[in-house]
This record gives sequence, C-alpha cells and structure tokens, in this order.
Amino acid sequence: MTTPLDALIAALRSASAYDARAETPPEGLLWCDPANDFFPLLPLLRQHLPNLLTLGEHEPERRQGPAVWLRTAAGRALPDITWPPDVPAIVYLPNVARDALRAAEDCPPRLQLLAWLVVGGAAFVHPNGRDWTLRGFLATKPANGGLGLEVPQDEATRQALLLAAPKLFTLPVAELQGRRLDADWLHALLAPDLNEDMLAWLDGKLDAASDPARFAAFQAQAKSKLKLDPAKVSRERAAERLLQRDDAWAPIWSRFTSSAPEFHENLVSLLVSQEPPAPLLADPTVYPAVNARQEAELRAALVGLKGKSPADAAQVVYGLASAHAIRREGPWAARGLAPLAQAVAHLAELAVTPPLPAGDPEALAEAYVADGWKADWCALAALMATAPAPKLGALATVTEDRAAVVAALHALYLPRLEREANVLQDLLSVGLPPTHAPGDADTLLFVDGLRMDLAQHLAVLLRRADAKVDLEWRWSGFPTVTATCKPLASPAAGKFKGGAVDGFAPSTADGKPVGKSELLKELQALGWEADELLLATGKNWLETGHIDHDGHQMQGRLAEQLTGMLQIIAAEVLRRVSAGRRVRVVTDHGWLLLPGGLPVAKLGSGLTDTQWSRCATVKEGSAAAARQFPWSWNKVVMVATAPGAHVFRGGMEYAHGGISPQECIVPELAIAPLQAVHRAIITEVTWDNFRVRVRADGGDGLMADLRLGSDGEGKSIIDKPRPLDAEGRTSLLLSDDTVIGQAALLTLRDSQDRLVASKATVVGG
Repeated sequence: MTTPLDALIAALRSASAYDARAETPPEGLLWCDPANDFFPLLPLLRQHLPNLLTLGEHEPERRQGPAVWLRTAAGRALPDITWPPDVPAIVYLPNVARDALRAAEDCPPRLQLLAWLVVGGAAFVHPNGRDWTLRGFLATKPANGGLGLEVPQDEATRQALLLAAPKLFTLPVAELQGRRLDADWLHALLAPDLNEDMLAWLDGKLDAASDPARFAAFQAQAKSKLKLDPAKVSRERAAERLLQRDDAWAPIWSRFTSSAPEFHENLVSLLVSQEPPAPLLADPTVYPAVNARQEAELRAALVGLKGKSPADAAQVVYGLASAHAIRREGPWAARGLAPLAQAVAHLAELAVTPPLPAGDPEALAEAYVADGWKADWCALAALMATAPAPKLGALATVTEDRAAVVAALHALYLPRLEREANVLQDLLSVGLPPTHAPGDADTLLFVDGLRMDLAQHLAVLLRRADAKVDLEWRWSGFPTVTATCKPLASPAAGKFKGGAVDGFAPSTADGKPVGKSELLKELQALGWEADELLLATGKNWLETGHIDHDGHQMQGRLAEQLTGMLQIIAAEVLRRVSAGRRVRVVTDHGWLLLPGGLPVAKLGSGLTDTQWSRCATVKEGSAAAARQFPWSWNKVVMVATAPGAHVFRGGMEYAHGGISPQECIVPELAIAPLQAVHRAIITEVTWDNFRVRVRADGGDGLMADLRLGSDGEGKSIIDKPRPLDAEGRTSLLLSDDTVIGQAALLTLRDSQDRLVASKATVVGG
C-alpha cells in the first residue's frame, strides 16, 4: 500500500541520489518551499527522515535552526545530530524560494551561508525547474515525478490542502485515484461528520483552540452546507437553528435525539434556555422549556388528586396519561427530564388493573398471581420514575415530583390496598391455609421479603438469560414476619415447634428460639450445606438479597433500590444454574409500601405493641376487639392484625406482619439448569469510523451482531450477523451511519441462537 507520504519520501531520496562511480555525493539536498505548502507534513516526515533539517528558530530536538546551525549540522559537525553516512542532509527552507539563493549579491544575509547548496548540493524541484507545491506534487503526472491525482487549482482547495495534508498523505494512493480532491472533499476528509462536529461545537467540545485543523474543516462545511459560520455566530443562535430542524439541520437534530443520554450535556443546558417562537403550538419533545412547563402542569394535576374518590382519580389519571403520552418519547424523556410523564403511565396502568375477586381465598390468590401483582409493581414503577435527580436546576426537584406521585398513590393505590386486605382478612377468618415445604431442588436460595411483583420481574430477568423458570405460589405463615415464616420456607420446618410467642419464633426440640444459627444447624443435620460453594455437589441452602432489611431502613425509598437488587439476585441464580444446579428461590413474606405513610389504627385495649407495626400480641384473658388469627406455630396463640392496610404505629411507609395479598401470597421460583453453552469472553471492541473490530477468547464459530440500546433492545445496525473466525475475530460494518454516538450492545450467539457473551459500546467509539 503506497501513500502520498511514501511517494514524497521516495521522491526526496531519489532527488539526492547520485552515481558513486562518476559523481561525488551532494553536500545536501536543497528543498525550498516558498508558500509553506509542505510545512504541515514535517512531523510525519521527521519520523522517517532523520536527515531532514529545517530552517527556523533554534530547536535542535526537532533538528531545526538558523543558517549557521544548518550549515554545521549538514556537514555532520554536531555530535548529537546523526544519520546514516551514505545519505546527504535534506535542508528544508520554508518561506524561501530557490531563486533567492542564486544571486549571492541579492541573497538575504540570514540565508547567505546556505547559498553554497545551489552549487554544491542537489535540489528537490519540479522537472520544469520550479519549486514543488503541494498541489503540484499531487497533480503532476507520475512520469514527471508526481502522483497524477485530480486536484483543482482554486484558492479554496489550496487552503483545504494545507489543513488536510497530514491525513491525506497517509491514505492509500489507490483510494485517491479517480476522485476529485476539491475543497469540499478535503474538508469532509478532515471532519467527515458535519452532524457530529456541529453537536460537538454546540456542546463546547470543539473549537479553534483545541483542534485547529478539525475546526477549520468543520467551519468550512458549516458555512457551505448550513450557511452558518461557527467562528462568528454564537452557540445560542445556532441552538435556535437546531431546534427549528429545517433543511440541513434536520439530520443534526436526528443525531442528537438518537445519541446516548449521557452525551451532549452542555448542549442540553443550552437548549433549555431556548423559547419557541409559538409556545402554544411548540412540540414538547423538541423544546425542553415546553416540556418543563408541561411537567409542572402535570405535577399540579397529580397533587390535585388529593381527596378525590378512587373512581374520579382513575378517570383523571387516565386522561393525563393520554395527554402526556407524546412526552414519554424523545430526547428529554431519555435524559430523565420527563419523569412525571413516565410516572403517570404507570399510574394509569395501576388504575385499570382489575380488582381481586372476593368469593374464595384460592381464587383471590390465583388472580393476584396472574395479574393483581401488576398494581403493586405499577406503584413502585411510578416512584422509580421520579428517583433520578434532575440534571437541570430549572426543573422541579425530585422531592416535588415524588410528592405528586405520592398524592396520586394515596388516591388510587391506598383504597385498593385497603379493600383487598379487608377482603382477604374476611376470607381467612379461621386463619391462613397451611403452607407447604419448598419443592425439590439442588439449591434453595432464600430471599427475605421477595414480594410477588418482584418475583415476577426476577423471572423475566432470568428468562432473558435463556433460563427456564416456573413461578409457583404458596401461603405464608402468620404473622407475616421473618421469625415465623423463614423456618416454614425451609426443609427443616418439621423440626421445630411452637414456643414462646415473644418474637414469633418457633423453638427447637430443646426449647431454643429458632434464629439463623439454629436453622442452619437443623438444615445441616438434614444434609443441606450452607456454604457459598458454586461447584457444590450436594444440597445447598443459600441466602441472598436484603430487601426486607432495606425496607425497614429506607421505608418508601426502597423503591429506588429494587431494580438493582433484582439484578444481583438474578446473577446469583444464573451462577448456579450455569453450573448445572437446579435452583428454587424461596421467601418468607411480602410487605406493604406507601410513601407518605400507611393509615394508622389505634392499638386497642388488650393488645401489646410489637416491633412489627402490622400485628400485635393479645394479652392473656383480654377481650380485644381487633381481628385475631392463630399463630402458625401454635394455633392456641392468637395474634391481632391491623385492619385493612393500617398499621398500629404512625409514620410507617414500609410494613408487614399482617394479612393482605401482598404479605401472604408469596412466590416460589423453580429454575432448571442451563444447558451447557459455548463459553467466550469479549476482549476487544475497537471502532474505526463506521467499522467495529471484535475479538473474543473462545469465540470461534459464534455469530456477532450489533443492536441499538445498552440492553440490545433495539434494531440490528449491521447488514447481517457475521461469524468469528478460528482466532475469535471478525469486523462489522454499520448499515446505518446515522446512529453514530448511540448506545449499542455487541452480542455473540451460538448456533442455537443462545446468548453467549455481550458487551456494551457506543457506536463509533
């Protein structure tokens, strides 16, 4: 592969060649460049030509100096300046024409010491005797020492050549042949993506000081295609043009809207200050100021739900979700600047989730497992939508957004919790049905407080990883606290008996209250190991997750942590099933969560407060009016439950211990071992413009694909998946260059289309 740089170096060496049989070596090669055309190439040339000496300020480390220094260096009289002995010095004189050295009487004093080279040295000149120009070297026919490329002679092209020369001279000559190397082409070569460069300039990441050559090329393209000079126009004015999205600005806007949310934060701040020319007609997915105003209107509407009946609140929320649906798309939603538009969609889904039937506890439970849990998840999702802190101070605080969602939940969700808890308490007037021991498994993974809605989403995460998951359910014990229900969820349940009611823990055979150590001791006696052994061969009891602990600590803020917790639990499950284990996820109880506080019931006479706000012990011989149910470990012992979704203690947002679908209908997940799959590790993802090179250890035979989105949920952006070769290598070429800057996921799949490995990337690097 020959490049123009290779050709220039070869031409310089050829110009200083001589016939040793008949000629003496030239004392140096004189290279005059009156227009400074070749000056941008000096850094590249110095890497290949140690004998290149340059006229200029004294900088010996760059082999540059005044005439006296050049004369001394060319004569090899400077010990630190050396090069091979059979090669003469190349003396490059910028801003000097060779004619200035020919007449000694007219030669400038600063150059007189170099005039000897006109006679004693060789010269790098065009065959017509004139000094080479950059365009001349590129355009002159090969027979006359040039490359024969098509380069126009206009001044715009000459200026563009000076900017683009360092990059142009590294391209293969074969790729340049047949092209017209005019100003537009050269500017595109240096700044190949006007859309991205405009966004970088608007974002404050590109200017003349940081990257002069790229900025100059970008400036030329912007003036030509956008009729805007970034050296003269303010970024604010350019932001106005961007939001108008007309003509050549439309693809720039498209690039911005499809870029990853973490990109262009400074530009986002700039756009926020822009007001539309017609505010009432402006698109909120375009103008952030309009989006912010509509968020404020929605916030006020949600706060206004306070005191409304559930039916009226549902009607209002459904209308709001429809009115703000457009804002759930676009760049502002992606950047977390439309949290209430997202939240109200979850609230609307909550409002239309069918109520649970009231005729039979088993039918109620089956309906809750099928669809009823969705109302709980929608309440959490609405809270999650307001969790990320806004990035712009002009928008409402998280606290205000959260308060609006809480007002809506008290109008919509609390009445549902109350009704369905009361229904279940009526249906279970004689106590909860007996629970059953966990099903068969190699590994029992206990998660404290894995409520049904969380288990449903955990199952989704596992299935996305190609795991086979069966979700079952059972009744918890009563009261719905860990001390009572965790032993019931274990294979050792039959080893324990009812003990003292204080703490609601059963007892061992010798009368000790069952805590973690007693439970593990009995499990080990039954052949269950409790060690964190990934390659265990026997039965394994493991505990993971801290949902209940964080719920008590964080109260209503628990919602913000749940997505991350589920991912951790899913990873624990997948580690085991990937090692060939049959895993069953078990739990003890669920919980109620309502920011702003669950309603409070008075702790009546005859009841004793406990550490759990949803249940209380009944004093011996008392006639307490509260609803009572038998303790699961001793049916003689009665425990009072708070009515509906109430608590006995004020200020509680997270609570359990009572009877409600959320607390008592608990999940069990059975996960089959994963089939043996191809193992591979992605070790390289390297971008080169529109091509990405991939390498994976163990990747031979796998198929590589590239899909939009950090989770790969979008479309494929290559023509078709490509196989990795025997060394685990392949390269993928984009089929759509408008996605540069967007988040994407590189995936490797086996012959059965199973995911083997993946790695997040940003398109274009």
